[in-house]
Amino acid sequence: MIDLHNHLLPGIDDGAKKLEETLEFLRIASRDGVKVVVATPHMKPGVYDNRRETILQRVALVREAQRGDESEGVTLLPGAEVYYTADLAARARANELMTVGDGGRYLLLELPYQQAPLRVDDTIFQLRLLGITPLMAHPERVAYYLEDIERVAASVRLGALTQVTGSSLTGRFGDKARDFARAMLERNLIHVLASDGHDVRYRPPVLSDAVRAVDSLIGETAARRLVEDTPQAILDGREVEIEEALPPFRRRGLFSRVRSFFHR
Repeated sequence: MIDLHNHLLPGIDDGAKKLEETLEFLRIASRDGVKVVVATPHMKPGVYDNRRETILQRVALVREAQRGDESEGVTLLPGAEVYYTADLAARARANELMTVGDGGRYLLLELPYQQAPLRVDDTIFQLRLLGITPLMAHPERVAYYLEDIERVAASVRLGALTQVTGSSLTGRFGDKARDFARAMLERNLIHVLASDGHDVRYRPPVLSDAVRAVDSLIGETAARRLVEDTPQAILDGREVEIEEALPPFRRRGLFSRVRSFFHR
């Protein structure tokens, strides 16, 4: 599996504090079957003023510490969780933003949790014109999307991808996030599952539980696509083919209908 969202770099944001904790992050991920982890510290002006150079230096530090450690089998790549700002497109044009895997092609984008951001669709459009595909971080926990799932569908139509936190599907973030994530799954609006791991105890970098949950709902092939095929395409800088979003279902048996869609 590939984990595209993880706060494991030491002492750089609200994730791991020390290098030993970072190594334990990677050990846990390895035991869970994760082979590649993208470190995505917050890039939030005025709060976490992380720059590309800082992130690359911290990744190099961790890679050196992995030598001879149990975590050595996990490939660590650089990235960032970029906070939404009104001048995001201008920052992208100025090459100020760290992309997923530092590949320049995909951007993990975090909207405010509670505030209603302005011009989201326009920003997605502007990023796409720059050749950057936004990967919307945990929409199932963002008020802007929670108010109306059609906003998720609109972002996807404009070319954005979505990344749902695995533990949202298993209920760790409460019923609201779980139900919204499953509604997104029903609508074919989830493209990537990631751990969004922040610590080794309460928010560990584990994906297998979520994969089993998706498997039970729509099948193993679709579940694996969310943690293997699509994340690999993103890291390779390839265009991800987005299936057309499904309309809302109002009758019973909706998951069986979604299952048939993924397996036809």
